[in-house]
Amino acid sequence: MQASADCIPCILSQALRTARRVTDDPWLHRKLLFAVMEYLPSINFDRTPAELSYDCLRFANKHLGVTDPFKGEKDAYNSKMLAIENDMRKDILAAADPLLAALKFALAGNMIDLGIIETDQVETELAHDSAELELAIDDYALLRTELKGARSLLYLLDNAGEVVCDKLVVEQLDVPDITCAVRRSPIINDVTREDIEEVGLARLGKIVDIGADALGVPLSVCSGEFREIFDSADVVIAKGQANFETLDTAERPIFQVLRAKCDHIAGYLGVSRGAAVIVRTPRQQQAQDKAGEQQAK
Repeated sequence: MQASADCIPCILSQALRTARRVTDDPWLHRKLLFAVMEYLPSINFDRTPAELSYDCLRFANKHLGVTDPFKGEKDAYNSKMLAIENDMRKDILAAADPLLAALKFALAGNMIDLGIIETDQVETELAHDSAELELAIDDYALLRTELKGARSLLYLLDNAGEVVCDKLVVEQLDVPDITCAVRRSPIINDVTREDIEEVGLARLGKIVDIGADALGVPLSVCSGEFREIFDSADVVIAKGQANFETLDTAERPIFQVLRAKCDHIAGYLGVSRGAAVIVRTPRQQQAQDKAGEQQAK
């Protein structure tokens, strides 16, 4: 999907949140915002929101002289979620459909996005009972169907903290060969290999990075190794908004698990802001499959 004018204030907000994690000097906050505003007209807007955000966040980090301004908060959220991991697992195992229950925990945890959502909002969202979470787009039945007989699965991870919930999802996936993909280098609170080691997800499957420094998974810059895994996996699950933004038009079927955290994405999906979805893309392929099923009947 392509970025819109709505993405500009979001990018500036991300830059400001980054600056506030580095310094409490309001003059430096303004200086960074002015620098980002000067930089914005020079970048190509005919790309996805995630790609624009990545360029501007890298520019902001360089301007501030930092490489990982969110590291402390990433570690804190990993620890916080690990502390309740066993409680979540008990609820999942007690559910009528453990995989669906795990996915709903992962969707609740998807609000842990320090580039968009403030900390107090995250706490409020996580207080909700994930078991009661309603899906605005519900392609879960299609996911269950495609998991039957699948030999390989690629799970594209998103943020620190919520990766503990993703771990609980992976535990419920009865697929012999599971690969989890992480970011190659730190960006906002996205998951890296270091986070995976901290939460113990590496023991459940192979860990790869996408082979490029990026937000989401812009396939045009990913490594050949990653593309081979992506293309050959029987099932691909992509977690989070940046992955959705960069893979919405990918030709192969992908199950996108995310919360619509901004008006641009919500409008694109036809849901309300904050809505939870499990949607298989490309959606036109889904429509064709449904039409074929109706004709078969």
